[in-house]
Amino acid sequence: MAKKKIQKKKVVKKKLSPQEKLFAKEQRDQRNEISNILKNIGFSRLPYIDGKHFLYDGRSSEMDDIFVFENIILVTEYTLGDPNDHLLKKNYFYDKINEDKRAFIDFLLKEEKLASFKKYYDESIKNKYSVNQLRLKILYCSKKTIGLEHKGLVQNVIYFDYHIVKYFQSLTKVIKRSSKFEFLEFLGIPIKDFAENIKSSKESSDKFQGHILPEEKSSFKEGYKIVSFYIDAESLLKRAYVLRQNGWRDVENVGHYQRMFLQKKITSMRKYLTDKDRVFVNNIISSIATDKIKLYDKNDELLKLNKNGQFVGENSTEVTPTSIVINDECNIIGIIDGQHRTYAYHEGDDQYENHISTQRGVQNLLVTGILFPSEESVAKRLKFEANLFLEINSTQAKAGSQLTQEIELMISPFSSVAIAKRILQGLNKSGPLGNLIEQYWYEKGKIKTASIVSYGLKPLIKIEDIKSKDSTYHLWENPDKVKLKIKDNEEHELLGEYVDFTVEKIRDVLIAFKSKMDKDQWCAYSAATPNGILTVTFINGILNVLRLLIESNNVSTVEEYQKRLEGINGFGFKKYKSSQYRKMGLDIYKEYFKIE
Repeated sequence: MAKKKIQKKKVVKKKLSPQEKLFAKEQRDQRNEISNILKNIGFSRLPYIDGKHFLYDGRSSEMDDIFVFENIILVTEYTLGDPNDHLLKKNYFYDKINEDKRAFIDFLLKEEKLASFKKYYDESIKNKYSVNQLRLKILYCSKKTIGLEHKGLVQNVIYFDYHIVKYFQSLTKVIKRSSKFEFLEFLGIPIKDFAENIKSSKESSDKFQGHILPEEKSSFKEGYKIVSFYIDAESLLKRAYVLRQNGWRDVENVGHYQRMFLQKKITSMRKYLTDKDRVFVNNIISSIATDKIKLYDKNDELLKLNKNGQFVGENSTEVTPTSIVINDECNIIGIIDGQHRTYAYHEGDDQYENHISTQRGVQNLLVTGILFPSEESVAKRLKFEANLFLEINSTQAKAGSQLTQEIELMISPFSSVAIAKRILQGLNKSGPLGNLIEQYWYEKGKIKTASIVSYGLKPLIKIEDIKSKDSTYHLWENPDKVKLKIKDNEEHELLGEYVDFTVEKIRDVLIAFKSKMDKDQWCAYSAATPNGILTVTFINGILNVLRLLIESNNVSTVEEYQKRLEGINGFGFKKYKSSQYRKMGLDIYKEYFKIE
């Protein structure tokens, strides 16, 4: 009797809803975005990691991705939802990894569900690096902003915030593998711990020949030494960094004044290097960290600089030949002018790479470097660099008016516009407006800032008008506040205190307003959220309420504001047009705050 043929039951795939399809696409897009960045840097993505649940230290865990580059391992996590809740759920697993990274690597090698790691290890790592020479980092990628309080709770994690993702996306798209040096700094991994360098126990440096230009020959201020020297492109690329707008470094007061690379310009310069087979003749302007270099005279005697930038012993007023020994470290030569000429030599994957790869270690670029006195503050150094960049580019078409205005703003940190921008940043970090204010060009559906700065904050924070009675400056009781009126002052700490004070007073009022609103009201107004009241008009209206409270000496506590704002959720916020925030503020003040 013939056996019955057993038919396999057909697995019917669940049909996704439009919302589920959109979410799945967003997940793919995020993963691809991060993968492309890391691939351009030089990382390899290991297959079959996502979705593999395993037990580690008695708890079920999983990872989204693992990337490896030489001796660096990145355990990578993606999230699109609320990052704060998600992050806290991962905290135990991350703590266990960081507690003993070697033990976790050993686990990766033994766990059958993660066999792709052992395969890659056997083929690409085992014969090059010991387990102790591996450097493991956790890379947490969230599309939404993570609160500082949550970052503080979950430490030893590299937060690949979305504005940093966009920055490295732009950077790596143009200069490919040469972006690894800046990415290493972002990860907190020194160059001596990367790849073959980790096998050497010696601190390395390179010697270059050049000249010292004293102040008498440069007319720069006392203690500012100028050194000019030739350095091969490869050595410069490793040591160079650029303070770009929308970068990831937090530079106080001044910085981030350069633009992102222009792809077309880089490509044309690489074509020139290939076709002409010769170096660019004009020099690169830079600043050099004085603790990362040593200067030697013609007799090979070390030249020592004191804290004022003067040579110990006899000072020459003539141009002096010198040997310059520069540490073999990343990010110690700041490019002020000439970033495109420098990075035209990048390690790429285009049609010019074969030729340029031979030029990188051979062709020498002329670098003019500024050595600041060691006692000069970071703020003064950065201000000098930004001013110098502005001077160099002011007569050239390549620096547009918008860029020069940004630099002017940065070199004037005590201007009302600069102070207002810092206050907005503070309000966006936490509190009722936390993560609701537009900070970066790619952010959608957030509160725009230009009109808040110009029409809401500038009148509230004015410090130049001694007769002003409606500004937070008038309210502030700091005995040293008059110092902020002094032209070209350097009271950065005092300014920071004023910013913090103003943020606190604004936040108190906003907390009270938010507590009295319906849940669906406290969000940015849009077609998708028609009940939302958070608009530029609303924010400026509230800032005008605070001005009136200051003027009438009615500034109080959150609790007192809450008592007075009973029923404010029924106020007709939307009847006020965009330019009527002054009227809105006055009407709210009269109805809820004015004491007869």
